[in-house]
Amino acid sequence: MGSLRLTGWASAQRGFPAAAAAAPEWGVRRRPRRCCHGVPLPRPRCAPSPAPAVASSLGVGAAGHLRDGAEREWLWDCRGGAGGGARDYTREMEVAVRVVQVACTLCQRVQDALLHPGADAGGRVHSKLDRSPVTVADWGVQAIVSWLLSNSFHDENISIVAEEDDETLSSSNGAALLESVVEAVNGCLVEAPKYGLRSPEKELGAHDVIQAIRKCSSAGGPKGRFWVLDPVDGTLGFVRGDQYAIALALIEDGEVILGVLGCPNYPMKKEWLNYHQKYYRLMSKVAPPPLGSWHKGCVMYAQKGCGQAWMQPLVHDFGKLDWAHPREIQVSSISDPMSATFCEPVEKANSSHSFTAGLAHSVGLRTQPLRVYSMVKYAAIARGDAEIFMKFARTGYKEKIWDHAAGVVIIQEAGGVVTDAGGRQLDFSRGIYLEGLDRGIIACSGALLHQRILDAVDASWNSSTL
Repeated sequence: MGSLRLTGWASAQRGFPAAAAAAPEWGVRRRPRRCCHGVPLPRPRCAPSPAPAVASSLGVGAAGHLRDGAEREWLWDCRGGAGGGARDYTREMEVAVRVVQVACTLCQRVQDALLHPGADAGGRVHSKLDRSPVTVADWGVQAIVSWLLSNSFHDENISIVAEEDDETLSSSNGAALLESVVEAVNGCLVEAPKYGLRSPEKELGAHDVIQAIRKCSSAGGPKGRFWVLDPVDGTLGFVRGDQYAIALALIEDGEVILGVLGCPNYPMKKEWLNYHQKYYRLMSKVAPPPLGSWHKGCVMYAQKGCGQAWMQPLVHDFGKLDWAHPREIQVSSISDPMSATFCEPVEKANSSHSFTAGLAHSVGLRTQPLRVYSMVKYAAIARGDAEIFMKFARTGYKEKIWDHAAGVVIIQEAGGVVTDAGGRQLDFSRGIYLEGLDRGIIACSGALLHQRILDAVDASWNSSTL
């Protein structure tokens, strides 16, 4: 299989060895690789060579070819349209994946502290002023992503929409909590060079961390460019030692351009999704995986219009940034409802399990629902581990853009379909909420299953209590 081979900054500039272990076959049906307008090519020809600065960071030679001994070379470049006139997002994609990798490391450390008795303040669950649960990881990831994006792009109009604010940390009794956040942030930023990113010249102080969190205060909207971050999507899953995700997306003029999902607890075997993460941890200790193998978490990423989505292992687990052997991910080819698996949220607070159960029965779904915390549901569909995700919020609940942006573009580029329950594309151009959403959200691996769900919603909606 030809693969996207990118030599990271750490390899190109610091002499680190390039990743060399061959990735095992993923067992999914492969599509021919395409350039931006879907034409199979033996060599990358769909866009001109990247700018010198980008070429250097990606390990690209002067002629635009990746410096690698691969039999087939593939350039990460997808500019949309046969003329190649659209913007090149190579640099943004590279930085976003690296930043999410760093964020995953911070989350893993905080979650480990949560799961061990006698953890310090960095390993406790706190309540924000609105009483919703939050941990050091939520604020820590937001500060890290904010600082790294600003540093990587030299503060050039970086605008970020994110979930957290600094109100709790800045309160009169938040000093100890803020200290824990600062410690977690500095503990990860000092290792940024391992991920090909710059570290601060000196440790960040409390003021610096607060400012980084405050910088994530964009309101979004239909014009301009902004990043969208959910620092820990699925906080309840996170504190329970289960599934959660770090979600980062780039939106430009209301369109999601890039999506990156970090899934630190997403097991490499689909079957483990049916069990609580503690069983997976136990089995991993009984039979430890070989060194350097994929066995636990991953980062998925995609760019709008490329027709491809990718996955790589976590640096924290794998030991290095594996640009050399990413795996292409694709949605499942299952179209028979009797064989399909559907996902739904674990919590009932903002979704109706009874309504989705009725829909599942009416379209012929026979398997038990896969209840998964966070945007890992989107990851499961993109990777082919499930075929359907349905969410119908209860009256008064409004979906936020950070809960969906990254997952939507990854599913779409992996070959799936995501719309509201009326069949319309989700609108990310109206601020922090998905305004105008028709009833709910439906994500499917294919158009046939998607249409069946839409028809079932139309037939059942008037009799529902939503």
